[in-house]
Amino acid sequence: MKPEKSFKEMTITGIASDSRNMQPVVILREKSGDRELYIWIGPVEAMALQRAIGKEVFQRPLTHELLRNFIEKTGARIEHIEIDDLKDHTFYATIYVKTADSKLVTIDARPSDSLVLATWAGVPIFVNEEVIEGMTNANQLDEPKTKLVLTREDVEKTDEELTKILERMNPDDLGNA
Repeated sequence: MKPEKSFKEMTITGIASDSRNMQPVVILREKSGDRELYIWIGPVEAMALQRAIGKEVFQRPLTHELLRNFIEKTGARIEHIEIDDLKDHTFYATIYVKTADSKLVTIDARPSDSLVLATWAGVPIFVNEEVIEGMTNANQLDEPKTKLVLTREDVEKTDEELTKILERMNPDDLGNA
């Protein structure tokens, strides 16, 4: 029998930038404590999270809004998310969804996507105590020092740059993935 996991509720206190490589880092803080947890994410996910935090809605739904809308339109709702494991420097998360018939469904997900959905849905974020302890004891490498501020212009510029890259790509370069 597996030992019962202990979870702490945490909140997103910001998005910073790792001073070594400018990689975005989500900062989670214990709701009833002072411990913090840093999770490195991609720039696209950081922009999606920033949009969710600011409740910035575009004319057409982006991926996370689409998924949230799909869940809600089927009569389901996101209950909460858990960041429940850390293996080989990779965080693991689970999204808990209650279906229209009150069945609880768990969905394996990346923490970055889970955090965006949790922010859009306004649901609690829980982190396994062992993950918090493991990262706290490891001193979390370097603490991010620079605040990353994303404006609407930054997002639009990045969207334009990604579109240009995709237009130049040859589908054969992608292989059989």
